[in-house]
Amino acid sequence: MDVLSQYRDSVKERLENADVLVSKLVHENTILEQNLEIRNQELESSRRRIKELEEQLKQSDESMELVKDLFEHLCGVRVHKCYEDDAGLWFDTSQGSRNGIMDYKLGFVRSDEAGTEVVYIPLLKQRSSDELKILQQQIPSYMFDTLSFPLKSLPQFYSKMARCLGKEVKDSD
Repeated sequence: MDVLSQYRDSVKERLENADVLVSKLVHENTILEQNLEIRNQELESSRRRIKELEEQLKQSDESMELVKDLFEHLCGVRVHKCYEDDAGLWFDTSQGSRNGIMDYKLGFVRSDEAGTEVVYIPLLKQRSSDELKILQQQIPSYMFDTLSFPLKSLPQFYSKMARCLGKEVKDSD
């Protein structure tokens, strides 16, 4: 074989190898594009699902606020926050009427011996001195201290607090 034939064969082989390499790269690129499209579709689907869930959560929050409002209008009790810790389940609550409002924390603490105990902690820092004076005229002094009582006494506690807060207090001015 002469040099020119060898060169021509070498170039031909290189071109064929290049064509095979280009074909492989085009195929690999096509697969990557398909994978990218699938991932983009999955991402878009996930975004739509997140948006749906956020909307459901918003509607659920709105419904919960409506229930809280109804509960407040029916019973004069508003639950502002609830959470759970190692001790039990806790509710930051306001109870009252147009005559006065008492803020307190109710804890439901499980005990092996006594069953569920309710812990009442008055939250007085949120009230002005004038409001506190009115509350002192409405509520027995022991209700300004932390109390603990059995769960079965909760309705009694609620009734006592509602009666006390329903009392109209005359201004001493």
